Amino acid sequence: MDGLGGHPHPLDSSGRLEFAEHLVAEDNPLVSRVIVNRIWHHLFGQGIVASVDDFGKLGSPPSHPELLDFMATEFMEKGWSIKTLIRNLALSSTYQMSSTPSALALELDPDNHYLQRMPMKRLEAEQIRDHILLCSGDLKPGMYGPSVDAY
Repeated sequence: MDGLGGHPHPLDSSGRLEFAEHLVAEDNPLVSRVIVNRIWHHLFGQGIVASVDDFGKLGSPPSHPELLDFMATEFMEKGWSIKTLIRNLALSSTYQMSSTPSALALELDPDNHYLQRMPMKRLEAEQIRDHILLCSGDLKPGMYGPSVDAY
Protein backbone atom coordinates (compact mmCIF):
# COMPACT_ATOMS: atom_id res chain seq x y z
CA MET A 1 0.00 0.00 0.00
CA ASP A 2 1.16 3.56 -0.68
CA GLY A 3 2.77 5.46 2.14
CA LEU A 4 3.27 2.39 4.28
CA GLY A 5 6.95 1.77 3.54
CA GLY A 6 6.36 -1.33 1.45
CA HIS A 7 4.56 -3.11 4.29
CA PRO A 8 1.00 -4.40 3.80
CA HIS A 9 0.04 -2.39 6.88
CA PRO A 10 1.75 0.01 9.30
CA LEU A 11 3.94 -1.65 11.91
CA ASP A 12 2.34 0.29 14.77
CA SER A 13 -1.30 -0.69 14.05
CA SER A 14 -3.46 -3.32 12.38
CA GLY A 15 -3.84 -1.32 9.16
CA ARG A 16 -7.64 -1.52 9.20
CA LEU A 17 -8.05 2.25 9.21
CA GLU A 18 -5.66 2.66 6.27
CA PHE A 19 -7.43 -0.10 4.39
CA ALA A 20 -10.85 1.48 5.02
CA GLU A 21 -9.53 4.87 3.86
CA HIS A 22 -8.16 3.23 0.72
CA LEU A 23 -11.54 1.61 0.00
CA VAL A 24 -13.43 4.93 0.13
CA ALA A 25 -10.75 7.13 -1.45
CA GLU A 26 -11.91 9.42 -4.26
CA ASP A 27 -9.51 7.75 -6.69
CA ASN A 28 -10.92 4.27 -5.92
CA PRO A 29 -14.54 4.13 -7.13
CA LEU A 30 -14.88 0.34 -6.88
CA VAL A 31 -16.78 0.27 -3.58
CA SER A 32 -19.19 3.01 -4.64
CA ARG A 33 -19.76 1.23 -7.98
CA VAL A 34 -20.59 -2.02 -6.16
CA ILE A 35 -23.03 -0.26 -3.79
CA VAL A 36 -24.73 1.64 -6.60
CA ASN A 37 -24.98 -1.52 -8.70
CA ARG A 38 -26.49 -3.53 -5.84
CA ILE A 39 -29.12 -0.87 -5.15
CA TRP A 40 -29.85 -0.56 -8.88
CA HIS A 41 -30.25 -4.35 -8.99
CA HIS A 42 -32.67 -4.28 -6.05
CA LEU A 43 -34.82 -1.54 -7.60
CA PHE A 44 -34.68 -2.55 -11.27
CA GLY A 45 -34.35 -6.34 -11.04
CA GLN A 46 -30.97 -6.47 -12.81
CA GLY A 47 -27.76 -4.63 -12.10
CA ILE A 48 -25.91 -2.43 -14.56
CA VAL A 49 -23.29 -5.12 -14.01
CA ALA A 50 -25.47 -8.22 -14.27
CA SER A 51 -23.10 -10.33 -12.17
CA VAL A 52 -23.78 -8.37 -8.97
CA ASP A 53 -21.42 -10.54 -6.93
CA ASP A 54 -18.52 -10.46 -9.39
CA PHE A 55 -17.01 -7.25 -10.74
CA GLY A 56 -13.87 -9.12 -11.77
CA LYS A 57 -12.73 -10.71 -15.01
CA LEU A 58 -15.21 -13.59 -14.67
CA GLY A 59 -18.13 -11.21 -14.16
CA SER A 60 -20.25 -9.46 -16.75
CA PRO A 61 -19.19 -6.12 -18.19
CA PRO A 62 -21.46 -3.19 -17.31
CA SER A 63 -24.26 -2.58 -19.80
CA HIS A 64 -23.94 1.20 -19.25
CA PRO A 65 -20.44 1.92 -17.87
CA GLU A 66 -20.77 5.71 -18.14
CA LEU A 67 -24.02 5.63 -16.15
CA LEU A 68 -22.44 3.45 -13.47
CA ASP A 69 -19.42 5.75 -13.18
CA PHE A 70 -21.61 8.86 -13.05
CA MET A 71 -23.82 7.41 -10.33
CA ALA A 72 -20.84 6.09 -8.32
CA THR A 73 -19.16 9.51 -8.43
CA GLU A 74 -22.38 11.30 -7.48
CA PHE A 75 -22.94 8.78 -4.66
CA MET A 76 -19.52 9.63 -3.20
CA GLU A 77 -20.05 13.38 -3.68
CA LYS A 78 -23.41 13.20 -1.86
CA GLY A 79 -21.69 11.79 1.23
CA TRP A 80 -22.33 8.10 0.51
CA SER A 81 -26.04 8.59 1.28
CA ILE A 82 -27.97 5.45 0.35
CA LYS A 83 -31.23 7.24 1.10
CA THR A 84 -30.36 9.99 -1.44
CA LEU A 85 -29.32 7.38 -4.01
CA ILE A 86 -32.57 5.44 -3.65
CA ARG A 87 -34.60 8.67 -3.85
CA ASN A 88 -32.77 9.74 -7.03
CA LEU A 89 -33.29 6.35 -8.66
CA ALA A 90 -36.96 6.09 -7.64
CA LEU A 91 -37.66 9.59 -8.99
CA SER A 92 -35.84 8.94 -12.28
CA SER A 93 -37.72 8.63 -15.55
CA THR A 94 -36.16 5.18 -15.99
CA TYR A 95 -37.77 3.91 -12.77
CA GLN A 96 -41.12 5.48 -13.66
CA MET A 97 -41.36 3.93 -17.12
CA SER A 98 -44.17 1.62 -18.05
CA SER A 99 -43.40 -2.08 -17.87
CA THR A 100 -45.35 -2.73 -21.06
CA PRO A 101 -43.00 -2.71 -24.04
CA SER A 102 -43.98 -1.52 -27.47
CA ALA A 103 -43.83 -4.08 -30.26
CA LEU A 104 -40.80 -2.35 -31.77
CA ALA A 105 -38.98 -2.16 -28.42
CA LEU A 106 -39.68 -5.82 -27.79
CA GLU A 107 -38.33 -6.69 -31.23
CA LEU A 108 -35.19 -4.52 -30.98
CA ASP A 109 -34.43 -5.04 -27.27
CA PRO A 110 -36.18 -8.16 -25.92
CA ASP A 111 -33.89 -8.37 -22.85
CA ASN A 112 -34.35 -4.67 -22.02
CA HIS A 113 -30.60 -4.09 -22.27
CA TYR A 114 -31.17 -0.42 -23.17
CA LEU A 115 -33.55 0.27 -20.26
CA GLN A 116 -36.48 1.25 -22.46
CA ARG A 117 -39.05 -0.15 -20.00
CA MET A 118 -39.33 -0.95 -16.32
CA PRO A 119 -39.05 -4.68 -15.70
CA MET A 120 -41.91 -6.28 -13.80
CA LYS A 121 -40.98 -7.46 -10.33
CA ARG A 122 -42.67 -9.84 -7.95
CA LEU A 123 -43.50 -8.52 -4.52
CA GLU A 124 -41.92 -10.30 -1.60
CA ALA A 125 -44.15 -11.94 1.01
CA GLU A 126 -43.48 -9.22 3.61
CA GLN A 127 -44.54 -6.49 1.17
CA ILE A 128 -47.76 -8.35 0.33
CA ARG A 129 -48.53 -8.88 4.04
CA ASP A 130 -47.89 -5.21 4.86
CA HIS A 131 -50.09 -4.09 1.97
CA ILE A 132 -52.96 -6.35 3.10
CA LEU A 133 -52.64 -5.02 6.65
CA LEU A 134 -52.57 -1.43 5.34
CA CYS A 135 -55.71 -1.94 3.23
CA SER A 136 -57.54 -3.62 6.10
CA GLY A 137 -56.58 -0.86 8.53
CA ASP A 138 -54.68 -3.30 10.74
CA LEU A 139 -51.15 -2.07 9.95
CA LYS A 140 -49.49 -0.63 13.02
CA PRO A 141 -46.79 1.72 11.71
CA GLY A 142 -45.04 2.15 15.06
CA MET A 143 -41.72 0.49 15.73
CA TYR A 144 -41.00 -2.21 18.32
CA GLY A 145 -44.53 -3.55 18.63
CA PRO A 146 -45.38 -7.02 19.85
CA SER A 147 -44.21 -9.85 17.65
CA VAL A 148 -46.63 -11.95 15.64
CA ASP A 149 -47.51 -15.36 17.04
CA ALA A 150 -46.42 -17.79 14.34
CA TYR A 151 -48.43 -20.71 15.70
